[in-house]
Amino acid sequence: MKLGGRKMKRILTVLCMLILLLTGCASDQTIVESEEFNPETDFQSEYYDLTSETHPIVEVEDGYYIIVGYYIYYVDKETMEYTPLCNKPNCLHQEEIDQTKVMDCNAMVRLDISLRTSLNYYKQHLYIAASELLIDENGMSERKYVMDKISLDGGEREIVHEFENPVDTAIVHRGYIYYSSSFSQIGSNEKTSVYRVPIEGGEEELLYSAQSDNQISYLRITGTNLSFTEYDEEQGNSVCWYNLVDGKIKKTSFGDGIDVVSDRVANGRVYYRAMKEYKDYNTWSTNLNGNDEKKESFISQHQDDDYYYETNPEDKTQTVYDWKTQKKVAEFSQLGGGDSFFAGKEKLFWYVLNDRGGIKVSYIDREDIPKGDAAVKVLMDFSKSETRPGIVIE
Repeated sequence: MKLGGRKMKRILTVLCMLILLLTGCASDQTIVESEEFNPETDFQSEYYDLTSETHPIVEVEDGYYIIVGYYIYYVDKETMEYTPLCNKPNCLHQEEIDQTKVMDCNAMVRLDISLRTSLNYYKQHLYIAASELLIDENGMSERKYVMDKISLDGGEREIVHEFENPVDTAIVHRGYIYYSSSFSQIGSNEKTSVYRVPIEGGEEELLYSAQSDNQISYLRITGTNLSFTEYDEEQGNSVCWYNLVDGKIKKTSFGDGIDVVSDRVANGRVYYRAMKEYKDYNTWSTNLNGNDEKKESFISQHQDDDYYYETNPEDKTQTVYDWKTQKKVAEFSQLGGGDSFFAGKEKLFWYVLNDRGGIKVSYIDREDIPKGDAAVKVLMDFSKSETRPGIVIE
């Protein structure tokens, strides 16, 4: 039997569409499964810490975007000079003292006190969860948690998603927004949970719900896993891994009362600072699949591919050790109480609460690490009013 030319064209068209559809699905799955880092789409785990400033830095080819308090700044890599992310010619930015004009600055992001700061970069835009005052269909104002999409010059901003729940932490990774609901605001009859939603729009998908009244926070990416901390009043902190490939959940624990309280990837392994019976801190590691677990000979809160960093709990000094030689490289005295540390690819950064109630950001180039404190430079040093000003909405 012979097929007519027109009918044959229709069949070929359908076959081509099916091939394109299957190819697209396979491509999307390959992106999710890949362990190779893509700076345009992937969460930058090196700029994450278990503090209120969870993820305040993102790195691009020529610079950094840094949020300090309520303001986003661009930092040029060559000069290490900062500029508020605002292109309004007469704006005073963080120096504005008129509380009715503070929100007019394009660099300003309104953050709720319970919202952990997490700045994200995805395909030539910045994303950050914020608390916005929106007008509903009845003309009534309502405070909502939203994901803002911001252009790299700060001139354009749009809301790409209104969250269905109050937000604790929200991150962006490979086409999805992942967030955990806020323990302090969801209501007594609801459990804290982890959700995801496509960044281009769609319905929120429930990935994990906490047991009883546990708190979930500190979302980050570890290999091909979404990991987060779950706090249990009786058992203490533990880390859950949601596998982005197969959707399976693994709660990481070493038994005998040891619960993981942080996890970082370095040299192809995941390192944990663990807590046994709430008093004996140790560092453990596994491979990227969570197997081959072993206790390390050092106690370290931060690691990268070159060094591991031990923090003295008494005086907050940081000692830097070389992985290969296990020898001390340098010592730093930059941390205080409740501060943050980020081991970037080219620089180390410290976020420190200063004596004016504000924030000081310091850094050191990696090649200068052996020089210690003498080579540390101050990037920003702002007062409380310059970081978190009072706001009056008229």
